[in-house]
Formats: sequence, C-alpha cells, structure tokens
Amino acid sequence: MKSSSLENGTLANAGVYEDDLDSDEELVSEEEFENFNNEDSEDDEDSNNESKTAKSQLAEIPFDTLLNAQRDLLKEQQKTKDNDRKNMKHTEKVDQKIFGERKKHAPQELSSKKPVSRFREVISEPKKFTRDPRFDSLSGNLSKDKVKKNYGFLNEYRVSEIQQLRDELKICKDQERAESIRQTLKSLLSKMERHLEEERAERVMHEFRAQEKERVKEGKKPFYLKRNEQKKLIQMDKYKSMEGTKALDKYIEKKRRRRAQKEKKHLPRARPSANSQNK
Repeated sequence: MKSSSLENGTLANAGVYEDDLDSDEELVSEEEFENFNNEDSEDDEDSNNESKTAKSQLAEIPFDTLLNAQRDLLKEQQKTKDNDRKNMKHTEKVDQKIFGERKKHAPQELSSKKPVSRFREVISEPKKFTRDPRFDSLSGNLSKDKVKKNYGFLNEYRVSEIQQLRDELKICKDQERAESIRQTLKSLLSKMERHLEEERAERVMHEFRAQEKERVKEGKKPFYLKRNEQKKLIQMDKYKSMEGTKALDKYIEKKRRRRAQKEKKHLPRARPSANSQNK
C-alpha cells in the first residue's frame, strides 16, 4: 500500500513498492535513512557551533589588536595595488623599447572598432579666427610717440604713488607692513628707472639718426652703429647728464663694485699647495 507523506521515511512513502522491484535489488532500510537524516542535522549543528565560537573568540580579542590587524591588511592590499601598477608601468616601458616611443608629430592612433558617422558634412563651416585689434593691420601702425602722449599720465600717477608710500613708511610701525612697502617701493623705482633708460636710449638714437640723415644729404655714406657702439653712446650721454653732481660719483662707485665682484668670482679661493705646483 502507498502512504500519503514522506515524513515517516519508509520506502512506500518514497513511491517504491515491493511489486515493482526485482528480488535481486537491495533496498535502503528505514534505519539507514534515519541515520542519514541525523548526520545532516548534526553537521548543521556543528557549523552553527563553530560560527558561535568564532564570534565569541573575536569578542574576547582587544579592539586595538583588531584595529592593528585591519591596518596591516589594508597595507598589504595597498602593496599589492602598488606592485600591480609597477608591473603595468614596466610592461609599458618594455613596449616602448620594443615598438619605440610615439613621436610628437606622429599621426593619431584610432581604434578600428569606432563606428563611422552616418551624417556626411556637405557644406563645411568656415573656420573661426580670433582677432586681436592690437596686432591687426586694420588698426594701423604703432606710433610710440602717440602712445606716450596718451598714456603719459601713468608715470605721473607712479610718481605720486612713490611719494605716498615714502610718507607712509616714515610713520609705519608694523614691521610686516613696512617690509611690504619697501618691496613695493623697490619695484616702482626700478620700473621708473627702466622707463627713463628707455627714453634716454630712444632720444640718443633719434638724434644720431637725424645727424646721419644730414650727412647723407651732404653726400656721405650712411653709417650704422653696432649694438655695442649704441650702448657706449647711451652711456656717454648718461655721464654728461650726471656731470657736476654727486650722482655721477655714486654711479661710478656702483659700477666699480660690480666689476670687483665679477673679478672676485674668477679668483682662486685657496692658495695652491706645493704638491700641486710640483705636478
């Protein structure tokens, strides 16, 4: 007879009948089937007990020990990542040695897997060019004289700013503010000095060119100064403008110090020994 459920663990419950089986086949007994179920339940209990014991052991470990272990694990992971990166870089270098480095003007490499666009450019748009009116021929030629006249007020502002900073420096008690004022004054004075030197050079060369034009009209050949000769001519004009003042003495003393410093650099720092002289 058939049974209705498999909970009892009999062969009839499993749908096996004595009539359907041959006499030679061996059947699993009910005791073996129950032992098999008991073994499965024991394995589940053992795994649960192991997890509980592991949790209890972790709970007994101090927190700082767990934290140190976690840090060590993170360090090991970071080391493995760094090693992977180094290996990647090494392979890239090896590839560069084998295939050669990509040149600056080499054509761009594109993947052949990139799909081609379905849209075709019928009418190309004109390329847009940026236009700077300062360097465009449509704005006309540069006239330095006009620029000086139009922006000459900037030098006046610079002079007044220098005077204001000097007055502020006299009454300033904060060391940081005084140092910043000195730096600003130094920068402004150097700009003023450079501007005056440029004006002097332009004036001297303008006078020289005017004299040369007159000589050419008289039938003489044109003479062009070299750069060193231009510097000497400008220097002579500077000496003439400072003649009879203390500024000339200060300027000459300053030039003398600079030359002495340059010569001092080329001098030997120590007296040569007897062994080196014999050699």
